[in-house]
Amino acid sequence: MRYSSSILTATALALLPFAQAAKEVFAHFIVGNAPNYDLSDWQDDIALAQNASIDGFVLNIASQDASNANSLTNAFRAANAANFKLFFSFDYNAQAPWPKNDVTTLINRWANERSYFKPDNTYKPLVSTFEGPDHAEDWHDIKSKTNCLFIPDWSSLGPANAATKANSVADGLFSFDAWPKGPSAMTTEVDEQYREALSGRPYMMPVAGWFYTNLPGWNKNWLWKGDELWDTRWQQVIDFQPDVVEILTWNDYGESHYIGPVREKALGLFQSGNAPINYAENMPHDGWRKLLPYYIQQYKQGSKGQPTKTSTTIVTMVPTATSITTIVRTLTTIVTAPASSKTSVPFRAKVVAQKNVAVKEEAVVAYYRINPAKACNSGNTTGNDPNYQQVYAPDELLQDNIFITALLAEPADIRVSVGGKDLNATFSKKTPQVGGAGIYSGKVLFTNSTGDVVVTVSRTLENGTTVLIAEAKGGPSITTQCVGGMANWNPAVISS
Repeated sequence: MRYSSSILTATALALLPFAQAAKEVFAHFIVGNAPNYDLSDWQDDIALAQNASIDGFVLNIASQDASNANSLTNAFRAANAANFKLFFSFDYNAQAPWPKNDVTTLINRWANERSYFKPDNTYKPLVSTFEGPDHAEDWHDIKSKTNCLFIPDWSSLGPANAATKANSVADGLFSFDAWPKGPSAMTTEVDEQYREALSGRPYMMPVAGWFYTNLPGWNKNWLWKGDELWDTRWQQVIDFQPDVVEILTWNDYGESHYIGPVREKALGLFQSGNAPINYAENMPHDGWRKLLPYYIQQYKQGSKGQPTKTSTTIVTMVPTATSITTIVRTLTTIVTAPASSKTSVPFRAKVVAQKNVAVKEEAVVAYYRINPAKACNSGNTTGNDPNYQQVYAPDELLQDNIFITALLAEPADIRVSVGGKDLNATFSKKTPQVGGAGIYSGKVLFTNSTGDVVVTVSRTLENGTTVLIAEAKGGPSITTQCVGGMANWNPAVISS
């Protein structure tokens, strides 16, 4: 089937309002991990997500999952009541590809729910996928019958091929490339490739904090570099300014990149996937949500593609009953050039709306693996996916470090102890706003230490008094005693 340039142009014009829509942050939710959820579980997860400034869930659904009907009923009921957003991601890899008619039926059944996400001014229900490029042609018919806005993940094709697949049937693209491939740090190189390939169509950017899977029943046993990834990736989001952000994930316990609560009723996959150990049990990641309101605020207040700008900043210290809140007020002047013209027109300065960046609560987050890399058997886990990547030893990608990130109103001191032993940690990286408010981060080796992890942030006042600002503790201890005799490559995350 061939499509004229006029049709493709019309599609591009229809997407123009999307670029002007409010930026959104979603978390990928594996519905297949929630067959035992009741309505209250959905309500609780949604409340936790909203408290972290997450706008909605992307509901990953498999084609042959008998629990879908009950799960979707509860999910939409809870979301409708909470003014929370949902949209579908049809998983073409989990069990079997989705039949075209089933996709159409599900979209039409749920798209009119109040909570189903339609980007501002498009009036189109957003629909995504996990893979499925072999069925790309189906989406011409699906789109015509559902009026959906189609933003799939076809990462297996690469950005350029995904953008043109099936005569450019995708209205935008999502990428699952959220992790570094090897020992190097994460960059936005792939994100830039998507932006270029899409030529103005929307891009949904992935953010993840970790990746480790050991599910032999599904031929999965590898990890990717997660050290310092969570903060690094959010800083990249703030700079890159994508149209939409999708967090990977809320509840994919099998791949260790969950940021939602660990519910015992949702861990059945470790049995069905023949996992040698349950590496998510008692391994909380809730702390990764602690700084999300700040990161998301920074992302939503940013602007992409701005010309050179200069800023005048006023820093105000606002006393409260128990603390001092620093409000950084930035008045930005952007120097803009006029469009090409035969008539000479001088540059004009445009004053953009004033933004306030407030540190409402100073906080600290820390994450660490509970087993030193050399203390236990590796579990035959590889660094990188051996099916298509160069293989490394796990400890070539992951370091025996405790990673710390703090949101502070002004500089402060950090102390990290393991088993009561001070590890002499310092903040080595600072990305503050003017006036000292912003993100402070660091790391410290724990290789020769075992015991409880305690992270404290303190500040010495002008009168010489030292006050406690934030403290993170209560996570599992670092130990050389390994469950099943093998290393757990999944981290614990703690926060104040």
